[in-house]
Amino acid sequence: MKHAVWGLILLISLGATCALYGWLESSVNMIEGLRTFFQPGGTILLSPFLVLFIFLCLGVFVGASLVVVAAGAFLGGILLRFRAIPSSPSSFLLFTAVICQFLFVLFAIKQNASFLLGRPRLHPNLYLAAFIAAANAALNLSVAALIVRKQTGKLTPPLLP
Repeated sequence: MKHAVWGLILLISLGATCALYGWLESSVNMIEGLRTFFQPGGTILLSPFLVLFIFLCLGVFVGASLVVVAAGAFLGGILLRFRAIPSSPSSFLLFTAVICQFLFVLFAIKQNASFLLGRPRLHPNLYLAAFIAAANAALNLSVAALIVRKQTGKLTPPLLP
């Protein structure tokens, strides 16, 4: 049962990455465009606005996927608690999931997969986008592990007066 819950949490994380991929790719495009402000003939006056838009796009990508994964972890933790199954993922499982998500996103970008939603016309550096997606997966899965661990931890008996 606990393997099914963690598999579902991993799929939710991957699905959130695919659904919000347009935000990630737009922010990576803006990160790559940031260097044009510092070339000869470039103006630095507009660079603070570009940095704000980069943070906005990355914030939407990270925040929305974190909310979805946290909700899935909360429901999975309730299910495991109801069944009285203690669950705590190993760090090896989390590391493997992050590496798999990096490779999956990298392969999907190379193949121009249609399930990566909201892709802009200009495609950025695929390794940077896959690295940011993997870092987001590491954050999401760490928070999910914390939520599930808190829900399925041992209950302390009430103190008697």
